[in-house]
Amino acid sequence: MLKRYQVLLNDWIEDYVKVVTEKYDMSFSAVIRAHMALGIIFVIKALYPEYKPNLEDKEFNKLSVKAAKGKLEEAEAHQLMSKVLFEARKAAELRLSKNKEKKKKLHN
Repeated sequence: MLKRYQVLLNDWIEDYVKVVTEKYDMSFSAVIRAHMALGIIFVIKALYPEYKPNLEDKEFNKLSVKAAKGKLEEAEAHQLMSKVLFEARKAAELRLSKNKEKKKKLHN
């Protein structure tokens, strides 16, 4: 379920997101969600080394290079976004469960 929030962005972030939205025919909010999801994956990997996202670096790098060359198909971009959002959700759920465990231990 999506919820509406007001978010303030620096001009340079807005410029970047606009370029991505135009290039891959995605909504502004979808591009922000995708990039936030990548950030979540990155942070959770750093915090919990046992977390291994099912998003291989080689595959992601290959698709990123393809995108930079303007050769990434729209369908590939959407498929990649779905995968990134799925992995970010798993990562966020891991962190939320770890926090819940930690709070439980503190209260016992």
